[in-house]
Amino acid sequence: MASTFDWEELKVPEIIDGMTALFVAPVILTVASAVKQPGVQSAIKGGITLAERCKEALAETTETIENLAAEVNSELIAQKQVQSNSQSYVPSEQFDIGGELMHALSEANLEMRRLTNGLVDWRLIVPLGLGSLAIRQLLIKGLQLDEIPWYTLAWYAFDSFAKLNDSSESSL
Repeated sequence: MASTFDWEELKVPEIIDGMTALFVAPVILTVASAVKQPGVQSAIKGGITLAERCKEALAETTETIENLAAEVNSELIAQKQVQSNSQSYVPSEQFDIGGELMHALSEANLEMRRLTNGLVDWRLIVPLGLGSLAIRQLLIKGLQLDEIPWYTLAWYAFDSFAKLNDSSESSL
């Protein structure tokens, strides 16, 4: 049997509004009587004035930033036009990332040699590490073809050893 109780007939929203007003009324009356005080009124006026000043400052700052962004964009567009017009454009400062990386790796390799008294360097450690991972994968997973198969790690070990110890190329 379905219920035929009608919530709208009870006027539940009006009841809730009345109960809310009953509980909140003392707070509202206290705040309203406090607002009549001259100190509270001046504090409210000061807050409104401060809020308006903040809005003005924010508007000025926004306008300044937008003007600066427009200026930067116009300069970038002008630079791109100059670059497209002159085909042999060479930047005044070139940064060689590859050279810097090779220098850092060479320094790390020399430091490893110094720490081990010339016994090992990174050209030996990297292939041995990859080779040990290949052996671990082979022992744990067998000849299964999982995420990183053993033969891939074995190939990386061999390939990195061959490339890192090639005497015809520049050494690290």
